[in-house]
Amino acid sequence: MTASTSTYGQEQMDRDKRSALRNLLRKMSKKGFYETLEFVCEKRSAHYSEILKYDLDNGIVQSRATVTLIVRGLSKMDLIKRTVIDARPIRTVYEPTEKGLKLMRHLRDIEQL
Repeated sequence: MTASTSTYGQEQMDRDKRSALRNLLRKMSKKGFYETLEFVCEKRSAHYSEILKYDLDNGIVQSRATVTLIVRGLSKMDLIKRTVIDARPIRTVYEPTEKGLKLMRHLRDIEQL
């Protein structure tokens, strides 16, 4: 009975992983997510204003609101980390997480296929 339980448990874990992968790929395929993550990973640390300028100047998105949604989405997926610097003026810095860097490496490998 233990073997069938662990098999069922493994199957469920596999389904959960596939579902998580589909959700991640779906989110990363939204306009601007990949490019913004790539920018933050390359810079290693970027102020919100730098991300905004990069995305708008390169025609990745058309509005500040969209950049905000992208940055929030990447943060919620734990691909970038948001840090508020409590100085004058108050600044927000974004850095890639280990998960974000790892994902970017894998996505670049996929580009080479």
